[in-house]
Amino acid sequence: MKKSKLISLLALATAAAGLASCGDNAKCKIGVLLPVEHAALRTCANGFKEALNEAGLVEGSDYSFDIKNAGGSDADLTAMAKDLVSTKDMTFGLGTGASKQLMSASIEKGLTNPVFFSAVTDPVAANLVSNVENPNGFVCGTSDAQPIADQLLLINQILPTASKLGVLYTQSEENSVIQKDQVKEIISKNAPGVEVVEKAVSGPSDINAAALALAEQVNAIYVPTDNNIAAHMNDVKQAANSKGVLVVCGEEGMLQDGGHITISVDYKQLGKEAGKMAVEIIKNGKKPSDFPVKFMDASTCSKVYSSANLAGSGISLPESIKTSFSDISAK
Repeated sequence: MKKSKLISLLALATAAAGLASCGDNAKCKIGVLLPVEHAALRTCANGFKEALNEAGLVEGSDYSFDIKNAGGSDADLTAMAKDLVSTKDMTFGLGTGASKQLMSASIEKGLTNPVFFSAVTDPVAANLVSNVENPNGFVCGTSDAQPIADQLLLINQILPTASKLGVLYTQSEENSVIQKDQVKEIISKNAPGVEVVEKAVSGPSDINAAALALAEQVNAIYVPTDNNIAAHMNDVKQAANSKGVLVVCGEEGMLQDGGHITISVDYKQLGKEAGKMAVEIIKNGKKPSDFPVKFMDASTCSKVYSSANLAGSGISLPESIKTSFSDISAK
């Protein structure tokens, strides 16, 4: 046998051995869980798949990719998590709630197949990992911790006389509660003269009324990376337009349907980093405990605004911001 042919066969055998670690078959079955459909989470899921493809894995022959969307239902999220961990070789949770459900379902069923997470602000506080440097266990992933201080600074640059800041969040989303508390701490330390007004919602039906009530009291509204609200930003847009209130969002996707401006983590790259971990497990036999939690560097954040949404609220940006930010309305 020629040497080149032998090397090729050995390479194939090695690849097959790596893929076999996903189960009895060479094809690795991957389940993805979304709590609700919105741009950032879908972009993150696409990034995960892109990392697999860039590593030479082929969907259909090397892996399958099954996405489940709970549509905002906690009961469906729980049921889908149990189904995915029972039927897939590895699972990927988008957001804190989905990721925790996958981990809990795995523990309940006595399973230790890899669980990846992404779009989680604080994975330690969420009890997904015990330590960001040495996660241990079968859970690993990437955090979408945002540059909240820089985002809040935008309010001062656009509305230097603003004295009241509203924070709109979903009370059942841990990510949102954590970010709400971070906003209060940052404002308390750096702008003690600014009053923070909180408004919590419990579900989609509350958003419009809550946003309108908040807009009547404040100069600007901050919306964290909240899955419930991100899926219904048009309700926030209506309130902002009616009262001429600035809306600063936690991430770029929220500007598509109503937000005004943000400095945002790249959610495609966030998903790709989690996907790279999956590649190492599939192809090279690594374990989730081998991967520290990945945080995105602030230098990779996107600076974007929506001129169309700003115009609807009658708000103008300083030229200094226009020159350093990109207008998504022009895309």
